[in-house]
Amino acid sequence: MADNAYKRQVVNDALIILNAGKTGQAGILFTSITDEEFADWTTVSASNHPDKRLICSIYERVLKMVLEDITPDFACFYADLGHEVAANKAYGGWDYLFELPSDYLCMIGQIDEGSKGKQGQHCEVIQLANYSHVVVGTDDQAYYCSTSHTSVDDSSDGQPPDDDGNSNWTLYSTDGSLGVQWYESMSYKYNSTGKLLASNIMNNKDGDGAYIKYVAYEQAGQSDEPQYYPAHFSNALSTRLAAEIALDSKDYERRRRLIEEYERLAKYDYRRVEYRHKQRVKPKTILEARNG
Repeated sequence: MADNAYKRQVVNDALIILNAGKTGQAGILFTSITDEEFADWTTVSASNHPDKRLICSIYERVLKMVLEDITPDFACFYADLGHEVAANKAYGGWDYLFELPSDYLCMIGQIDEGSKGKQGQHCEVIQLANYSHVVVGTDDQAYYCSTSHTSVDDSSDGQPPDDDGNSNWTLYSTDGSLGVQWYESMSYKYNSTGKLLASNIMNNKDGDGAYIKYVAYEQAGQSDEPQYYPAHFSNALSTRLAAEIALDSKDYERRRRLIEEYERLAKYDYRRVEYRHKQRVKPKTILEARNG
């Protein structure tokens, strides 16, 4: 597999930052990092290349951290979350629950699909453990999914309880309001663990689901390709990597300074927006205008 020159540059920059230009080793240590090694750091020899093994093992974790902190444009996407779901777990009194995209990393906001503008405030990302989907049966009772499956109408994978004796669904409650409408071609989950969106509004164009702006992470996708990184993002990532390497070597003072530098870089976009706000002329009140 070919070397990943872009990731290698990020790593070498981290080493240069860490060593503050005091060593000539930085440009030499990582001349052969491959996509395979980044994807699975255990393929790097611990005895021959301990530093390279470390950088490969922490790279993905640190990248995700920086993506969450900075939320750069190249990693931001929109998604219609589709039909609401219900779970056999408490989710804080929210009215609606939705499955998040498989590449979801962090939330920017639940927004109006029509304008893709103002961020919504009526949502929360929650972590549910060992939950199963709950639907309303044809008998107006609630059933939870007891076997993960994709639903098919008029078959053994159909709406409960009329599923030809199949064990996909188990009675959850005689109160049908605890479930949501059953849909064909839905992927229903049993005993699943993950993050879901809880909300009080439906804001997609069809009025039957949630619409969000979020930060995505894909191991082999654009979010993981440094050639798309703007300079300030690359600098922030290299600095955060350097801080983690300093932690491993127990150089706590160096790590502290690098974290401070990273936080300054991570606030790049925020400071730019703050600066623009400061340049605006403060509008006068009617009373101020009358008094000149």
